[in-house]
Amino acid sequence: MTISSRYHRPRDTDEPGSGGPTARTAFAVPSLPPELLDPKTETTVDALLDTVRHLLEEENSRDQSFNTRGVGLAGFVGIIVSLNTTLGHDALAANWGTPWKGLAVGLFAGTLASLVGSVVVVVIGVLRPRETATLGMAEVEKYPLPEYIYAPKVMNQGRIMRGMIDALVIERSRAGSKATGLHWGYRLLLVGLACISILGFLLGLHDAKLIGVQHAGRTIHPATAACPRAARVRCADGQWTAAAGHPVLAVRQTDYGHGGKRLQRGR
Repeated sequence: MTISSRYHRPRDTDEPGSGGPTARTAFAVPSLPPELLDPKTETTVDALLDTVRHLLEEENSRDQSFNTRGVGLAGFVGIIVSLNTTLGHDALAANWGTPWKGLAVGLFAGTLASLVGSVVVVVIGVLRPRETATLGMAEVEKYPLPEYIYAPKVMNQGRIMRGMIDALVIERSRAGSKATGLHWGYRLLLVGLACISILGFLLGLHDAKLIGVQHAGRTIHPATAACPRAARVRCADGQWTAAAGHPVLAVRQTDYGHGGKRLQRGR
């Protein structure tokens, strides 16, 4: 609806009988529907305009909340990645054996992939800079023109409300996109935390020699030195010698059972 075609700016005239050079002709205003001039209509439009403004403020607050939570999530993931790097170094350097070695490597890789994916999703879906939706400057630049100045109040409010509603639709769509990005970011973070927890649990079992150690916690050490004492005399290091002074191959067995004591037996 073009307002400028219905309303005309008053003009100066110097025609005879005009009342002087500064006299103005009456502004021709076409008859308007009585509903537009009803004070109740203006009150209703004011209430609707205030509602749209309130919704826009809520969307702006929601957008700021998503940005704040996205920054916090990215910082938390950075701390977890640094801890996972240290834990992964210890896990990969350990002597796991089959099949624990492959499981440890898979958990370490899964943790890194999940945490890095969480940061990528948050940065792209939440923290990436975007243009703000608001009233277009092309429309705002028309405010000083007669089509706005000489238009009824409710008509101007209606056009402004239309622009605010368009901005509200865009802002709400962007907020939904950010909410989805945060949702997947938290999911990937939980997967990463689960992987790093399992990896730490397995590493604790390995340090306690409950998994990944051969011979059920026993280690066999072959002897290399001979005892110089007399025949069939047991030396302090658990070795035995023959009657002619020739060394007999001795085996020193360390048993980590029986309350953690090291028992030495020779034969």
